[in-house]
Amino acid sequence: MVNDPLHKPKALHARIVSGSAVLLLGSSLTTVINLVYNIVVALFLGPAGFGHATVVYTLLTILSALALAFQIVNAKVVAQQSSLESKAQAYRVLHRAAWACGTLIALVLLLFRTSISNYLNLPDPVLVEMLAVGSGFFVPLGCRRGWIQGICGFKSLAINLGLEGAVRLAGSYALILMGFGLRGVIAANAASIVVAYLAIAPKLAAPSANPLRLGKALRETYQALTFYTGQTLINNFDIVLVKHLFSAEMAGLYAAVALVGRVISSLSSAVVNTMFPIVAGTGEKERKDLRVIATSLLLVLVAGSLFALGLRFTPSWM
Repeated sequence: MVNDPLHKPKALHARIVSGSAVLLLGSSLTTVINLVYNIVVALFLGPAGFGHATVVYTLLTILSALALAFQIVNAKVVAQQSSLESKAQAYRVLHRAAWACGTLIALVLLLFRTSISNYLNLPDPVLVEMLAVGSGFFVPLGCRRGWIQGICGFKSLAINLGLEGAVRLAGSYALILMGFGLRGVIAANAASIVVAYLAIAPKLAAPSANPLRLGKALRETYQALTFYTGQTLINNFDIVLVKHLFSAEMAGLYAAVALVGRVISSLSSAVVNTMFPIVAGTGEKERKDLRVIATSLLLVLVAGSLFALGLRFTPSWM
C-alpha cells in the first residue's frame, strides 16, 4: 500500500509553527486586552492610583515564578507519559503540591501585609490581602495550564489566557464605575485568577500508579523555579523598587512606559510555551533537528520586530 503523504504526522518544526500561531494569536488578543485594561485604570485612577495597582499586580507577577515552575514541569511530565492514566496521575500529584505552595504563599502575604504595604507606600493593607487570595489560586492555575500545555491543547490555553484578561478588564471597569476605585481594580485582578482556574478543570482518567519519582520531580521543579525566579525578578522588580523609592505619581508614569518590555516578553513566551511540550514528548533524534530551534528563534524575532515596528508608528497621544 502506498503511503498517503497527507496523513503523515507533521514534522516537529511544523507542529511548533502551528501551535505557536495559535498561542501568538491568543497572546496578541490578551495583550490588547491588557493594554486596554492599563489605559482604563490609568485614566480613571490617575498616575498615583495606576502606580498602586501596577505594583500590587507586579508582586503577583513575581510570585508567578512558582506558578510557572509548576506549569513547565507539569507540561513536561504530562507530555512524556504514554497513557492517559499516567498523565492524569502525574497531574494529580503536582496539583496537590501546587495547592500546598499557593496556600503557604497566601498565608505569608496575610501575615506580612502591613510591612509589605508600608514598604511599597500603599494606601491600604487590604490591597495585599486581596493579592493573597489571588496568589493562593495562581500557583494551582499554573499547574492546570501545564496540563493543557502538556496535552498540546494550545487553543484552550490561549482562550484561558484571554478569559483572565477579559475578567480583569471588565471587572475593573465595572467596579471603578460602582465607586470602588483602587480596591475594585485589585479585587478584579484576584477574581480573574479564580475564574481562570475554575474555567479549566480537567477531565482526568481513572487513578493509576504514580509515574513520578519524588526526587526527580523535586529536582525539576527546583530547576524551573530557579530559572523563572531570575526571569521574573529581572523583568518586574524594577516596578517594586521605583514604587518604594519614588512618589506614587512618578512610579505610575514609569509603570506605563515599562509595559512595552512586558508585551514583548509575553509574545516571546507564547513560542516557548508551544515548543516545550512538543519537544519534550519527542525522541532525541527529532530534537537534534536544527530547524526546531531555528523555527522558534525566527518566530520570536518576527514577533518582536513587528511589535517594535508598530511602536514606531504609534501615535504620541497613546
